[in-house]
Amino acid sequence: MFDRALFQRLGLGSIPGTGAFRRAGGGGPVRWQDVSGQVVRNVIGAVVEWRSWREVLADIGEVVLLGDLAGETASFGFGGGDESIWGLTALATDQLRPVADALLASPGARRWWNPVDLAGQRFVEWDDQPRLTGPGLEQAIRECMVTERAENDEGMRRRRPRTDPPDSWGAYWWSPPGFAPQSWTTPAVGGLPALALCQFFDTYQPASDVDGATVWSVPMQPRARVLEVSEPADWQELVGRFPRDVTGTNDGAWRHWSGAAGPWLLPDWERVMEDYDGVHVSIGAAVCSAGVALPVGDSYTMLVAWVPDATLWLRDMTTEVRGLGRWHGGPQMGYLNDHPPEWTAEASQ
Repeated sequence: MFDRALFQRLGLGSIPGTGAFRRAGGGGPVRWQDVSGQVVRNVIGAVVEWRSWREVLADIGEVVLLGDLAGETASFGFGGGDESIWGLTALATDQLRPVADALLASPGARRWWNPVDLAGQRFVEWDDQPRLTGPGLEQAIRECMVTERAENDEGMRRRRPRTDPPDSWGAYWWSPPGFAPQSWTTPAVGGLPALALCQFFDTYQPASDVDGATVWSVPMQPRARVLEVSEPADWQELVGRFPRDVTGTNDGAWRHWSGAAGPWLLPDWERVMEDYDGVHVSIGAAVCSAGVALPVGDSYTMLVAWVPDATLWLRDMTTEVRGLGRWHGGPQMGYLNDHPPEWTAEASQ
């Protein structure tokens, strides 16, 4: 509703799928970049002055807030006018700051910057994605990096002069590596046995013929070396220490969303695992970083499609593995219930 109203109030017409914007009353094509920043600030400021959102944020619980976040990010970047909304709201950061402050003060965001809970990790095993364990995890990381480097090299060889919109838009856009669904873990939240059961960012959805997942308790060793990403600067530092060029694969979507020209970098996970056993991205860091072009030297990176509060494991640090029950159906999208009916716990639990 906010997106539609913002476009209409600014004379941009309907939120586009593709093609040029049209003024609501006719006229010629209009880009969001052509709208006066002061006009944008006035319109958004008037919305913020409407106070009812304060009551919602003051009482919102963690499960409901995460459900809202999942619902908003499920089609992240592919909603037609998403990058336009991001650009417009970026012009009104001062007007939106009261909303951000209230969000961070809300009870639902109390864990958004917590470090990883090593004792409380859960692995979601979709029927086609068993967990990588032992030396098999390290081998999978090496093979994944070989594959992704080759894809990047091929993309650079085929690269045409830059166009707008970019060619290969949407082909590659995830920041997590290909082995992530078989490696990362999340904690439980509310009645949800693992946060990874909540569908964020269209991230590695299971195959359509998969009818559920087994959820495992996988507490980790206290000595595990986990790099904490609690803000965008932490991700920038990680990428700067272990850079891997992904311009040949990720330039299309990332340049389209951000307007940054690249080149683009992501971590070289084969090198990262020499120093760390895992990398944890807090909920707050995932929210603050999503879709933003983050400078790293003369290049850029993005942190997008990382399941909030997920830890990507680069070495198997489990102390035990215990089945908790069966999740029926696919990932939960949108609002979450305190006790999801799709969950069947083991009789012993």
